[in-house]
Amino acid sequence: MGGGLKHYGKVVWPGFDSVTQRHVMKVGRNDPCPCGSGRKYKDCHRREGTAYLEKLAYEQDRKLSRERREQRKAQKVPWYRRLFGLS
Repeated sequence: MGGGLKHYGKVVWPGFDSVTQRHVMKVGRNDPCPCGSGRKYKDCHRREGTAYLEKLAYEQDRKLSRERREQRKAQKVPWYRRLFGLS
């Protein structure tokens, strides 16, 4: 037999066709901090680097998906259709 490694493709569930790319905002050093403190970014969260901005993008994505889920629930879409993204 070949003895080589088997390469398997990525498992993709129905309704999850592709990996969602998050849009991480770019903030200049002297721009106001996106946390809303009113301070400059360099004085507030710059030390945390892009991890803070990625966290903000992740939280925003979760909020949007939660709103979409609640909206579909209010439309009385069955749970399995909501879960797998079926119409």
